[in-house]
Amino acid sequence: MLMPERQELLLVRHGQSTANAKGVWQGQMEFPLSAEGRHQATLAGSALARKPFDAIYSSPLARAFETARIIAREAGFNGEVVPLAGLSERQGGVLEGHTWAEQERRDPEFAERFLSLPEEERWAFAGAETDTEVMDRFEAAISDLRGRHPDGTRIVVVSHGGAMRAFLRDRFGPEVLPETRRASNASITRIGWGRNGAGPELLDLASTAHLPGERGPDTARAE
Repeated sequence: MLMPERQELLLVRHGQSTANAKGVWQGQMEFPLSAEGRHQATLAGSALARKPFDAIYSSPLARAFETARIIAREAGFNGEVVPLAGLSERQGGVLEGHTWAEQERRDPEFAERFLSLPEEERWAFAGAETDTEVMDRFEAAISDLRGRHPDGTRIVVVSHGGAMRAFLRDRFGPEVLPETRRASNASITRIGWGRNGAGPELLDLASTAHLPGERGPDTARAE
C-alpha cells in the first residue's frame, strides 16, 4: 500500500527590517523592511518559485507580511497571504526598541544580570514572553494551518527569528541553533511530516543558498 506523500512546511524568516539593519530589538514593535530586506524577499520568492506551493501564511507584523507578499508575487502564487497572530515574534518586554549597546548604557546592572541567567529565565526577567508562552501560540498556529491542508501539500510560513528559534529548538533539540544563533533573514527551513508515518523531519535548516554572500544561521541578538 502506498504511503501518503509528505506534507512540507517551508519556514521563512522575514527579510531584513530597518530595525535589523540598526541592531534594534524589535519584538512585536512594527518596523518595515529595508531596501535590502525587500531584495532578500524577492530572492526567496524566486527560489520558492522553482517548485509550486499550495498556501502561504504569515505573522501579521509588517516586516513578515510584506516579505510574504513579495514571495507570493515573485513565485506567481495567486492565492491570499493568510495572517496568523500565533506566528508573531516574541514580545520582548523592556528589550523592545533598543540596541543591546543602549541597554547596557541605560541599565548596566540589568544587562549584566540578563546575560548571567539561563536563556529561559532571561525572558521572564526582561518582562518578555517565555519560550513556553511563545511555543503555546506558535505550535497552535502550525497545527491549525497544517490541518487546513492534506498530505502532499507544500506550505510557506513567514515568521521571525526568535519565534522560529524557539520552535526549531523545541522540535529538533538546542543543537540545531546553539548559543544565540538564529535563522538568517530570508533564509528557508524545510520541515516534512507524514512520510512513513514519521515527522517532523528537518530537511534543510536556514538555507541561504539563494542569498549571495550569506552563509547560514547568524549570531545576532536582535529579534
